[in-house]
Amino acid sequence: MAQGVSLKANQVVFRQGECSDAMYLILEGGVKIEGEDGAGIVYKYGEMGKGQVLGELDLLRREPSRVTVTATQDLDLLTIDRALLLEMIQSVEPEQVLNIFLILNEQTRAATERGFKEILSRQMLASQMEAEKQRALTQMVASVVHEINTPLGIINAAVNIMARELAKPVEVTAQRAADIAESLELMHLNVERADYLMQNFKKILVSQLQDEREPFDISEAIEETVGLVRVSLKHNRVQVKFNNELASEQKKWTGYRGFLSQVVINLLTNVERYAYPKGIGGIVDVTIRLEDDTHYCLTVKDSGKGISQENQARIFEPFFTTGKSAGGTGLGLAIVHNLVTNALNGEIKLKSELGKGTEFIVVFPRVILE
Repeated sequence: MAQGVSLKANQVVFRQGECSDAMYLILEGGVKIEGEDGAGIVYKYGEMGKGQVLGELDLLRREPSRVTVTATQDLDLLTIDRALLLEMIQSVEPEQVLNIFLILNEQTRAATERGFKEILSRQMLASQMEAEKQRALTQMVASVVHEINTPLGIINAAVNIMARELAKPVEVTAQRAADIAESLELMHLNVERADYLMQNFKKILVSQLQDEREPFDISEAIEETVGLVRVSLKHNRVQVKFNNELASEQKKWTGYRGFLSQVVINLLTNVERYAYPKGIGGIVDVTIRLEDDTHYCLTVKDSGKGISQENQARIFEPFFTTGKSAGGTGLGLAIVHNLVTNALNGEIKLKSELGKGTEFIVVFPRVILE
């Protein structure tokens, strides 16, 4: 009585927002179920295969679908629409009608549980990603504070020298003048150093809190972020080199300074933790260049331990980590992937070989659309 439908891989069974008046029994093949939230972020709810039923909620509610269902391989479906279901109910024994509703109830409950679990999982992931972001900022604050102590200590020593030399009104000799001049120069250089650290940190901190889309010099923003992270990484002997391959007319980017800096921070922190663990040290190159007229290419490349083939497939999965003993949470690269694909409208690729290092390649538009 029911009509059969055959679809090729990647064809859509029904889309989110469409009103579907049927449910489907999967005879062969499989589907993936995805939903898009109000911010345009697509979430995967799961997959279904042979013998499973989908679309029963839409059939019962007679409301627009809340998900999009797409074939993951060649697909054969049996379509049971509302009219056919009512006809079937009218033509069978009352006990069988109860069985039909029991099955539909079980299917509905299972679908509701899947959706509820996905919402909880999404909320937990968002919460833990925010906590990871705050942890990275806290580490940066600690590093900047520690680094500022050095120029402040030098300034204090220089002030003491000048105070000693000027305490008594005696003849100004060439040596005394040289000592005072040297103290002034030390003060000048270290005030500049402290100011540089504070100004860069202020820009990055404000951008992390506001996430505003604006035009700015992308190479300057990356260099400021690298400069601050370099302060933290040098304690583990990791040297960061920034390579700006943009011409002056190519530097203006319309995008999100905070999201970009967070991507750079997380990628460099990942290098420190996994490529050069336990303070063995090494070099990492950060490069920005124009991929084509419409896209930038940001790369972060090290010559460290590398990533095994089996781990490369899971490297961007939330909570996947090989470095729990080193403080890894499995969220750093998941945050990077989420920011690149959603906030920056780009893509991220990975090249790695054990013992020869790793390269992350981020490609994103020169203008991020609102």
